[in-house]
Amino acid sequence: MNVRKVFGFLSWAVFPPCCPACGRSIARDECLCSGCMADYYPASGQFREAKQLPPDAALYAAAFYTGSMREAVHRMKFSGNPGSAAILAPLLVQALRAGGGRPDDFDLVLPVPSRPKKVRERGYNQSALLAKEVAKRTGIPFSADALLKTRDTRAQHDLTAEERQVNLAGSFSACEAEVSGRRLLLVDDVLTTGATARECVAALKAAGAASVSLLVLAVTSRDGGHDGAGERV
Repeated sequence: MNVRKVFGFLSWAVFPPCCPACGRSIARDECLCSGCMADYYPASGQFREAKQLPPDAALYAAAFYTGSMREAVHRMKFSGNPGSAAILAPLLVQALRAGGGRPDDFDLVLPVPSRPKKVRERGYNQSALLAKEVAKRTGIPFSADALLKTRDTRAQHDLTAEERQVNLAGSFSACEAEVSGRRLLLVDDVLTTGATARECVAALKAAGAASVSLLVLAVTSRDGGHDGAGERV
């Protein structure tokens, strides 16, 4: 990890929390400042069918991928702000509960893996940071290795929905010993076309998972995901 990334981690640990979307100081019990909260658009699992998720895969979504949430995700992923995960995680827990999900409904929480190249460059997988925070706040056991990305794929942001599916085919592998017979809560930052989620669910089900539910920080409102949506990078 280079000096810039180390400084990023330390600054978030030492200094008072800042709004993940704009950088203004916030109270420790706030997720966004008042100005950015006014630009925050809560979502729900209503786009599960539009994203072509499997019929038995529940979707819990905290916000639409627009406004302050889009800015917060971009700052977390591309501006070296890993501490944003801890600030934004309460929104995920809130979305889970609002959708009727309870910690007792799940045996394991795990992140959507990121491209190995991007993890090396960024120094962290933002979805793993979010999943750890969800586990900490709910008491659901966490695993970083139950689902792995075994093939480094192309970046998704410039691909169509069909190209994304082809790009990701067969790129995930699940650990049968960790997931077989278990009810899983899969955490990601942004749900765009659903291609990544579908591949992950397929890999987990192939390894014997009893059920897989998806918990995301943000969801795009268009079926195709090309509204400036978050790339699975």
